[in-house]
Amino acid sequence: MTLYPIETIDDIAIAWSIRLHEGPFSPEDQDAFTAWLAANPLHAERLARARRLWDSFDDHAHTPELLMLRRQALGAAQQAGARRWSARHIPRAAWLAVAAALLLAVSLIAILRAPSQYYETGIGERRTVILADGSTMMLDADTGVRVRFTDNRRELTLDHGRASFKVAKNPLRPFAVTSGKSMVVAVGTAFSVEQLSDEVRVALYEGRVAVLRSAADGPAVQLAKVHGTQQAAEQALSPGQELIVSNDRPLATLRTSAVSDRLEGGQLSFTDEPLLIAVQRINRYNVGKPIVVAPDASDIRISGVFNAGDVDAFLQGVVAAFPVSAVPSHENILLTPRAPRNATNSMPRNFPQTT
Repeated sequence: MTLYPIETIDDIAIAWSIRLHEGPFSPEDQDAFTAWLAANPLHAERLARARRLWDSFDDHAHTPELLMLRRQALGAAQQAGARRWSARHIPRAAWLAVAAALLLAVSLIAILRAPSQYYETGIGERRTVILADGSTMMLDADTGVRVRFTDNRRELTLDHGRASFKVAKNPLRPFAVTSGKSMVVAVGTAFSVEQLSDEVRVALYEGRVAVLRSAADGPAVQLAKVHGTQQAAEQALSPGQELIVSNDRPLATLRTSAVSDRLEGGQLSFTDEPLLIAVQRINRYNVGKPIVVAPDASDIRISGVFNAGDVDAFLQGVVAAFPVSAVPSHENILLTPRAPRNATNSMPRNFPQTT
């Protein structure tokens, strides 16, 4: 019986496990493998354990998070195989390289299989995430999303902000995004979900989605108002449109989508948008004093294109073009309806900076 330290047996078992996945053995490799198994009963046990680990790695190797690690592990195995695959000839450093690559991959698998993961961005920050199923999630600034995948469902919760999704097709595992009282369910499509103060907005870019609403007896189909009639949101919502679901109104409304899946040139575009909604989006990029909208100004409609993060230009543009006044304080900048006696349409030249 050949005796090695347990650590060395594990390293060699990992190396043989990877070699088994590379393809058929040469006669020399087969002889070396048979001799290693026969040298100690523990070798077969440790090989089975290593193969279970590698199989877990292999099951998830198509995911972008693991592609580099897979190449790293196979590269280490090939270098080890340069001097044949026997216990005598594989250098100790090569065993360690293979083992380190595989163990790192297994650690990532543990993360991918965790009950849930939380992704978030700060003010002014945007982030793109490749999920474990191959779907792409893009987080707008100041956004938080919780992700939980099971064997038969992909569940995400938008805590705040806005996120867009390019969903990998898998009819057996619906992709569901919950925000407030609304749930958007897709199989393979592209859409975004945005949580605002009193509503949730769903913009569809391609494919179809089902939209459900929380009810006393469980989720119910969200209905939308379309030309004086009621339709299920799934039938009413078409690519290029946006569904607006209000917390206090049972029927959703449709409009042409004013939000793309990316910021074109770092700009925010508003078309006949309530001032309150526009300010919520601007504040996601506002690192200075927050902008607050007075209740009697929240429904003032504004249109325009503004650079994300340039809060001063937004304030000056809104005050110049719309019946709004900006009142700065130590804590925030309050937007209120302009008093009738104020004849000017521009912000005072000495308007303080927001930073």
